[in-house]
Amino acid sequence: MKKALLFALVLTLVLGACSANRQKLSPQANLNLKSANVYYQQKDNETSLLRALDLYERVLSDNPDHVVALKRSADLNLYFATKEEPAKAEKDGVVQYMKMENAKKVIGLFQITHARYSKVIEVMDTFVKLNDDEKAVRRDSQRKKESSWVRLFKIGQLQFENKLYDDAVETFDIVYNLDTTRQEALRMLVAVYQETGDNEKFELYMDRVLAVAPDDADMIRLKGAYHYNKKEYAEAAEYFRRTMATNPLDTNNMLLLSSSYTEQKDYQPALEILVRVLRLEPENLDVLISAKDLSAALNNKTAEIDYWKRILALDSSVKNLEDFSFRMFYLEEYQTAMPYAEMWYEKDNTNKLAVSTCITLANKIGRPDLEKKYSDIYKRLQ
Repeated sequence: MKKALLFALVLTLVLGACSANRQKLSPQANLNLKSANVYYQQKDNETSLLRALDLYERVLSDNPDHVVALKRSADLNLYFATKEEPAKAEKDGVVQYMKMENAKKVIGLFQITHARYSKVIEVMDTFVKLNDDEKAVRRDSQRKKESSWVRLFKIGQLQFENKLYDDAVETFDIVYNLDTTRQEALRMLVAVYQETGDNEKFELYMDRVLAVAPDDADMIRLKGAYHYNKKEYAEAAEYFRRTMATNPLDTNNMLLLSSSYTEQKDYQPALEILVRVLRLEPENLDVLISAKDLSAALNNKTAEIDYWKRILALDSSVKNLEDFSFRMFYLEEYQTAMPYAEMWYEKDNTNKLAVSTCITLANKIGRPDLEKKYSDIYKRLQ
């Protein structure tokens, strides 16, 4: 025990050497410190560690800046927090959330450890010159301060994954306020309010992230989607344009931008965006259909026919052949329609409508041979 007391006394003197006044204690506090150091050495005895923690708290009541008491009380709180820390595990393929009932208690302990390690660093930074031992104490405090922050953040993530959204909000608020230079907690609050459908706070926290990280691609895209879902298409287009400027190959973003223009009946830029998508995905059937429809809205017959043919090359279903034949008939593109009407009949050779369409188109293009061929077929179908 004498050796333990001597070790504790040396550590106290080392840490206090460069700032004697800040590390001064009353006689009773000094006695408490010596006793706490003895109990602290008994690391396999939880009762002794709790006693040590109590005595360090008494020392801090006498001198809140005492480095040894701050550091070791932080270490003890960290030890007790990690023993009861919530965790995620998987058993037989099922995710389980362990010790979630301890979350609030553990969060409180990690808040204490973060504050104590911060205070250790703050006090030691007032020392004139740190020796090697003091530098080691400061490094350890910095590392454990960061660990406390990370562990708090992970608890918030577990609460979020476990759909404990109110608890997650409370935890992420704590995490953010511990270090407002970091944005991870704000981003998680965005995710929480997206899940809960609280649009007001969802937008609020997106804006808070963008205020400090205006070029955050994920948040810009998310803000665009938010406005799009609210049918605020002009605002949505602004954010989708910003995303396209930084990520010009993101076809999903381009499709949302095109749709935003379409919803505003601004068809030309909507089509231009789809042309860019088709350069990257030339066989995207959905995009070809949209491009065809936009071309029709713009009365661009040449483009519409081109997109129709590209669609039919990928999907020559009976319905598509029928729709194309009628559309070309409406546009008076009889020559263009004829071979596709014949394909329609070949795929559905009992369909009188397909046969009569072939008859009419043959007449329009001046092909009596084809007109007779399909008239004979029509008679046989009677």
